[in-house]
Amino acid sequence: MALGSCVGPGDDSAGDVTVADLYRVYYADLARLAVQLVGDPDAAEDVVQDVFVGLHRRQSLASLEDPRRYLITAVVNRSRSVLRRRRVARAFRPASERTAESAEAPSLRAAERARVLAALDRLPLRQREVLVLRYYRDLSVHEIAAVLSIAPSAVSSSLSRGLKALTATLDKEPR
Repeated sequence: MALGSCVGPGDDSAGDVTVADLYRVYYADLARLAVQLVGDPDAAEDVVQDVFVGLHRRQSLASLEDPRRYLITAVVNRSRSVLRRRRVARAFRPASERTAESAEAPSLRAAERARVLAALDRLPLRQREVLVLRYYRDLSVHEIAAVLSIAPSAVSSSLSRGLKALTATLDKEPR
């Protein structure tokens, strides 16, 4: 049977059609459609199977005006659900699962952190305080000024000088 030869709008024989008939006629085309939408043959097969299970649960196929259109719409909607679940799963996957990290990465990060802290220790006290409060405690310039009882302009100049000195120190040192 061809895709359009089973049941169409206005077909009087719609009451005689079974889910098995629709499955036999439309399954392959619906599966191809689902593969194109979800990009995975296994997921596409699940989508089409779920659509036919849902169709089987209906009380009557006679109420379907156009079974082919119904099936295509159901496959598209079910495919959208699959894609939405994938997107949500990716978004909430722990960061450790999103990117593969090398075995030495934690050691390298620890070494880099120790290097930065050592360079911070070599800065004058005011510059060190301002940099720590700004970048480790995430305080604003005005908050730092209030904490250290200095003018916001003094905080800004200490930040600028401290970053310049820190960068110079780190650039000189071997990694």
